[in-house]
Amino acid sequence: MNLKQVTLEKTAYLPDQLILTGPAQIAFAGRSNVGKSSLLNKLFNRKNLAKVSQTPGKTRSINFFRVDPRLYLVDLPGYGYAKVAGHERKRWGDLLELYFQQTETLKGLVHLIDSRHDPTSLDRQLHEWTSPLLENHLYVLTKVDKISTNKRKQTEQRLMKEFGLRQEQVVLFSTELGDGKQKILKWIFDLIE
Repeated sequence: MNLKQVTLEKTAYLPDQLILTGPAQIAFAGRSNVGKSSLLNKLFNRKNLAKVSQTPGKTRSINFFRVDPRLYLVDLPGYGYAKVAGHERKRWGDLLELYFQQTETLKGLVHLIDSRHDPTSLDRQLHEWTSPLLENHLYVLTKVDKISTNKRKQTEQRLMKEFGLRQEQVVLFSTELGDGKQKILKWIFDLIE
């Protein structure tokens, strides 16, 4: 698989713009400012394929990145950003619900959680809502370069206990150091082989 040939193929703001069939899809979800765009750019070895912003809530669409003929990586809007208008949050929610329930080729979800904080109530809601819908989940603790080695282990253990996860379902990730990148890619490629 050639990660250098990745392109943004489609941006969906409305239900009829979603890609619901075709190649396998792996979705990426997490709260606003968790580092989703940075993680995607690191996976692709690109600086600006997924737009990184200092302003939380910048991703307002579902973005479909074509990796190769067999795979889309799908960047979902961040959740939990308070300054987004209520009607906009509802539109995102409706779009995401449709995406999760109707995408025939969705193979897995990469759920990003900021390692510096305990999972939020919205993180828990996403976990509880998507667990019955999807068999394959990977939980990525982001920004681990910003906490101590001891704290990383404690955070990982707490998440595993709270969400009932196995060790292989959790990855510690750092955009700065590149930690966790190969584990995430292996998980994705194993799902579509």
